[in-house]
Amino acid sequence: MRLKSLLLSCLSLLVLSLPAAAGQLVFWRFDTNANQLHFRTNAGVQPKAMLIFNPTRLVIDLPGTDFNSRTVKKTSLSGTIQSLRVGQLDDQTARLVIELKPGYTLDPQKVLFRGASPRQWSVQLPKPERIDERAVQAPLNPSL
Repeated sequence: MRLKSLLLSCLSLLVLSLPAAAGQLVFWRFDTNANQLHFRTNAGVQPKAMLIFNPTRLVIDLPGTDFNSRTVKKTSLSGTIQSLRVGQLDDQTARLVIELKPGYTLDPQKVLFRGASPRQWSVQLPKPERIDERAVQAPLNPSL
């Protein structure tokens, strides 16, 4: 009986010490005509997105996903998209970054994620809008 519980304990430790299998980002493409990003993984994923400013970037994290390659950067995708980068954020998160050219922004409420399945996604970007740089750089009126 002791041998059986010892073997069971050793087997449990071995299983717990194995790294978790992560999915992989197997396909990605930016369609400049439709202003749309398409990507596919070999396991289900729930993308997490955020819009970051200065410069404006749409950052899409894919938790539990590996990008088995060095960081890839494509430039000059369209008139207002400066670049698209795909790489590995950490051991368990692949990251896609769409950077706009200076002077442009996106309305985050109009960015649409569509999951055809848990493995296949598209991200529809709204038309980038020109930033009124004078308004952004104008000082705030001090209270009197």
